[in-house]
Amino acid sequence: MNPFDSRQLLTLVTLARTRSFTEAAKELHLTQSAVSHSVKALEKETGQTLFERSGRYIKPTPVGEYLIREAAEILARMEGIRSRLSDVDGWGRGRLRVGASPACCHLLLPEVLREFKQSFPGCSILVRSDREALNLERLRGGEVDLVLSVALEREPVEVAACDWFTDRLEIVLPVFHPLAARRQLKIIDLEGETLHLYGNESRTDKVVLDALRSQGVRAAEILEVGSIDAVKEMVKIGQGVAFMARWAVQKELDEGSLVMRPVNGHTIERLWKIYWARQHQLTLFEETFVGLCLEALEGSVLAGQPG
Repeated sequence: MNPFDSRQLLTLVTLARTRSFTEAAKELHLTQSAVSHSVKALEKETGQTLFERSGRYIKPTPVGEYLIREAAEILARMEGIRSRLSDVDGWGRGRLRVGASPACCHLLLPEVLREFKQSFPGCSILVRSDREALNLERLRGGEVDLVLSVALEREPVEVAACDWFTDRLEIVLPVFHPLAARRQLKIIDLEGETLHLYGNESRTDKVVLDALRSQGVRAAEILEVGSIDAVKEMVKIGQGVAFMARWAVQKELDEGSLVMRPVNGHTIERLWKIYWARQHQLTLFEETFVGLCLEALEGSVLAGQPG
């Protein structure tokens, strides 16, 4: 049996999406007769009717729907191969666009970016440092290739992801806070305290607030300062407490300017993921970057985190 003609498969998929010979012809820069001839050729080759026709109305048959799904996957793979060949042809030249939170950009990505640039010195890198929701919108709009984010509560169907790591949130206090003398704290100990959040629709804020509400705890005041560095500085001078991951505050813990205490009886964890567009096959650059992100966990401050 002869292999299918990729041009005929593209015509089939386009016609199925537009449901119109006229629109398919316009999109493919063909005549309506050419579109019709291409479909008839496929029907003759398969021995199956692929579309039901009623005047200007068309609808794929069950066999047609099967072939359309298979054709779409074949075309996507062919596009991926073409993209990868382009990478090889211009070895090391290209671009990589990444979206991540400010803390992630500042504390987790530098080593990954250094390793990546050693592998692809000619590849330009754009890192968009912003809140999770905005970075996901950029991904869906094709403005970035990858997003590093705390896992979404509801993931859009048009994005795919792999798990990156899991971290644990603990209570960060000024060294002179009365609670700093304890080895462990309970959520109820935060009743009446000033609590710092990150703001900007942060997923971390929701995780923290859900934990407090589950224990019936109310903070005296909630402050949103929009920056992890600002949160740390406010806590240092005694203006409240915060929930943070150890990797985000390790420097301050080492120098003794802040104290971190685990939450007894209530583990607060976050799953981090790497997101990309579901219909997009990862390029060599993107696959390498994802691999470096996963490898960077070993021997880092994240190595002792759960998950």
